Amino acid sequence: EKEKEKDTTNVPEATTGLDETAAFGESPMLAELVAGGSLPTVEERLPLASDIMVESMNSLGTYGGTLNRSLSGAGSKSWATGKPIEEGLFRFKEDGTVEPNVAKGYDVNDDATLYTIYLREGIKWSDGVDFTTDDVIFFYEHMCLNETFGKTLWDCFKAEDGSIAKFNKVDDYTFTVAFDVPRANFIENVAINAKWLYAPAHYHREILAEFIGADEAEKVAQERGFADAATMGQYTGYYFWNVPGLPTLNSFVLSEEEGKGDVNSSYFEFVRNPYYFKTDSEGNQLPYIDKIAYTLVSSEGDQELLNLLDGTSDLMAVAMADIATVQEAKTINVNKWFSAAWSNMPSELQLNQTTNDMQKRELFQSKDFRQALSIGVNRTDVAALLTEGWVEGAQASPQEGMLGYSKSWKEKWTEYDVDKAKSLLEGLGLVMGSDGFYDFADGTDLVIDIKGFTSSGANEAYAVLEPYFKGIGVRTTFRDYERATLENDLLANDYDCILGPVSPASTISIILRPDTLVPVRNFAAWYGQVGEWYATKGASGFAPTGDLLELCNLYDQLKAAVNEEDQIEIAKKMLKLHEDNTWIIGYVGTSPTYHAVNKRIQNFPVTSIWCDEYRDLGIAHIQTWYIAE
Repeated sequence: EKEKEKDTTNVPEATTGLDETAAFGESPMLAELVAGGSLPTVEERLPLASDIMVESMNSLGTYGGTLNRSLSGAGSKSWATGKPIEEGLFRFKEDGTVEPNVAKGYDVNDDATLYTIYLREGIKWSDGVDFTTDDVIFFYEHMCLNETFGKTLWDCFKAEDGSIAKFNKVDDYTFTVAFDVPRANFIENVAINAKWLYAPAHYHREILAEFIGADEAEKVAQERGFADAATMGQYTGYYFWNVPGLPTLNSFVLSEEEGKGDVNSSYFEFVRNPYYFKTDSEGNQLPYIDKIAYTLVSSEGDQELLNLLDGTSDLMAVAMADIATVQEAKTINVNKWFSAAWSNMPSELQLNQTTNDMQKRELFQSKDFRQALSIGVNRTDVAALLTEGWVEGAQASPQEGMLGYSKSWKEKWTEYDVDKAKSLLEGLGLVMGSDGFYDFADGTDLVIDIKGFTSSGANEAYAVLEPYFKGIGVRTTFRDYERATLENDLLANDYDCILGPVSPASTISIILRPDTLVPVRNFAAWYGQVGEWYATKGASGFAPTGDLLELCNLYDQLKAAVNEEDQIEIAKKMLKLHEDNTWIIGYVGTSPTYHAVNKRIQNFPVTSIWCDEYRDLGIAHIQTWYIAE
């Protein structure tokens, strides 16, 4: 008998372990495979009963059905398909703490130099092979350290003195991570940076050059449809959920059925993982839903919204302008989630502090120039046009209730003042030309080339902002790009400025997730190549000075601080530097994330927190959703 429906306000927390005498259930489609002899029994597929992860949920579900989704601007690197099904060693709860997930638990010594992590015994990869400590250590030693998937070593593995973590196997389900000096918050940082922290060693030993040789790796890459071995390493090591046949621990795996397993095609499916390691409280193996069907639609027009309204799609995040239309549909719920962002993302402006153009770099690094771009815009009008009055104008800053919030920061440089903006620009040596735009003193045109990514809403935001930039004499251009292209431009430092950035200022805690606010890696648009400098210890990238260097130094202190009170005090200093410099310009306050969900989808949280640390939709635990027609 089903449990009574509980309050759906918050995401329920999981527990570990079922009684050893528990009877297990499975989906009818898997039961058929078991009966036909092509799949082991559910008891053989699950971990030890005492190590099973038991998901709590608002109501126990039923098996079957398809979750239909439409995606615009998606492709082979889409996190939209990966985050909802991702399974890390640890995962965040809504209160900002982490809980064991693939891992069963951990211990840490008093000075935070040694972490002992325990895995759930009996977990299997989606191909049925045992998952063990060897898969964790393999990922770290042969993939992370060798950068086989194109990423420099994540900051979570680095200590304040520059030394890196050392992994050691204790047994098949226990390993240690040791640091030479204290490394506080390692578990939380793993949940953010490394996320999964494992890979199927038996799969990668057959494709990595370290094991089969460079020539053979290139040959394998060509055979599997990749441009080269480096590209194969990137997709199989980082965007692995989008590679058919690659074993995962995720709740759903990419279909291997012909015509349904190419994420670059117009239609593809993710199907249930028969070896998934979680159950509900009655021992029924999750997930409940049979498959997720994705249809790619054009980013032009409203096709994604139309699919939602006619029932072709079950779920999408909707713009505020579309809420009234969606609410007219009797079959759709609109769920309002809190967002951890510092500003309304499409209207957040990030000037590249290390842009290749030396004249513009000097301007972008000037607080006066940033102030001019800030006060030269009428936020009241911009907010009204972009959000139809749902959100007020504001500076990019932490939201009320978050560390660092202040009313003065929220209102900093927000008073509309064209004359003062022009005065600031002239104070920087810029000269007004006959065309009404400022030029550099040597006569060179000042043009800020702004980029945005398709479907982010940046093009609409630019259309509203551009007249204000023109009004203070600043010439700008704008162009939309696919997200993957923009990410490549960011890595190559090939941009002046990004509006509605791929890495907006957003974090539940600068202590736990600093990379959108601190240049710890090549990630956020505003700090440019300073992230490369920090990640490579100065070997490459752009060396910071002044307050930007101080921000990096404070982060080093933060990593070394074990005491929570010390961490908070350092974090406050870091946030004060942001307030003083306003490296990130926001024009509209933070808007909630509105999820429009077909009423047939059950166990979708009515409210939660939308942020990357929580893996966006990942916090909604898609494995617990079920369909009630």
